[in-house]
Amino acid sequence: MTTAPLSKSHRRVDGKRLDFHERGVNGTAGSYATARDGTPIYFELFSPEADSAWRRRPKPGGATPVLLVMGLGANGRLWAPVVRRLLAAGYEVIVVDNRGCGRSSTPWHPWTTRTMASDAVAVLDELGVERAHVSGASLGGMVAQELALEFPERVSTLVLGCTTGGLPRLDLVPRRGLLRIFEATLRSLRPGDDPDQRVKDFLSTVASKDFFARCRPGDEAWATVAAMLEDPTSQRGLAMQLLACARHSSWSRLPRLTMPVQVHHGTEDRLMPFAAGRELASRIPDAQFVAYEGAGHALILERPEEGRERVLAFLAESEARSVATA
Repeated sequence: MTTAPLSKSHRRVDGKRLDFHERGVNGTAGSYATARDGTPIYFELFSPEADSAWRRRPKPGGATPVLLVMGLGANGRLWAPVVRRLLAAGYEVIVVDNRGCGRSSTPWHPWTTRTMASDAVAVLDELGVERAHVSGASLGGMVAQELALEFPERVSTLVLGCTTGGLPRLDLVPRRGLLRIFEATLRSLRPGDDPDQRVKDFLSTVASKDFFARCRPGDEAWATVAAMLEDPTSQRGLAMQLLACARHSSWSRLPRLTMPVQVHHGTEDRLMPFAAGRELASRIPDAQFVAYEGAGHALILERPEEGRERVLAFLAESEARSVATA
């Protein structure tokens, strides 16, 4: 089941709604939602059925869809391995390009992770989705925290990967980790670069040393990163996202979370230390903590099958509990 990105047949105008949608394969549909400040936010809706996902938007009473929010400098195409596995399990999947990257616009004014959470809610509103399972990775995990804290009625479950409650805890998130991401993304933007070298630069930054040494062209992870880098983040978009990341702090508010939460983290994560994920889970009431021995920051690329089993079991358990208490 392919989750190839959709064709780029549109024009993008910052600050102006684009009434546009396009069809992809296997029921994929892409369109725009309008953020509170007028920023066009691009999203894709994937359906396990072959019929048009756009015509059959998620309906009340149906299976709860999954909303995926990606990290710093990366667009939604990096979720491809996760999308494929969720589709195979029967879930509809919504993937967002955060403001500042992919096909979403990049406003000139700074924004916060709370702004980005509001963008995700605009996507849910556009689709008529009242509640979703929400999963976020890295910066996307910070956005997902804000979504769950500020709009708890929209979140059924929360899955957080390789993320933190904020940078004020510099003992948990060293500045050099963010600088590695920033530098690697800038390298991928250089004109005339060898595409394979750009993939290597990205993987060397986010993956464990062992996984990077084994990854080759033709592998699922390699192809996923290559597809993501076909639509690179602008330097301005990356800088604005980095600023939002640096300003994020949810540590004191995490005990307010009441929905089921699962936290994933690799023991060899060089960007967000393992201690950050463990501390994050300890601050959230009854959160599950899943450790991946030897894995780096790119869990969705390094451990897709193991992650699939853990997440699907968590969603099934949460849904069963919800039905039992209804």
